[in-house]
Amino acid sequence: MRSLLLTVAAAAVAAACSDNSGPDMAPVSASVSVAPAPNAANVSRGDTIRMWFDMPVDSASCLNRFTLHLADSTGEAVPGRMMFGGGYRQMMFVPDSLMRAGTGYFAHLRDSVMMRETMHDDGMGGQMGGGRMMTMDGIPAGATRMRDGMGWSFTTGN
Repeated sequence: MRSLLLTVAAAAVAAACSDNSGPDMAPVSASVSVAPAPNAANVSRGDTIRMWFDMPVDSASCLNRFTLHLADSTGEAVPGRMMFGGGYRQMMFVPDSLMRAGTGYFAHLRDSVMMRETMHDDGMGGQMGGGRMMTMDGIPAGATRMRDGMGWSFTTGN
């Protein structure tokens, strides 16, 4: 009997913790602008790839969901580092070396980027972090809405 009560109690706690259907967990629609601009030509080989969001983003989710590719969305990934600014509303990708001259690139941000975590009351006298998934409905003109996110192309100069 005791093990049955423990099992029922554990199931109730698990159900309460996994319930993310409330309004606080609903996806949030975000707008984004980018540089270089979609379809830009003669981009400087030393440019930083920038994205500006209309709300703060979670840095860990951006790190895991952004890739700069050679040529198109299936091309080789360009190594680099990610930086954030503007209260986590600006994401900057800096390639480890100069981009290749006269080469096409594709910047790709996959869906499931999260809003920057905020602290809120956990209902038991403590605080816990929480974030909501962003859906990028407001993508820049010329960018491509993809099955798994958004992306845009540009070409470097010589």
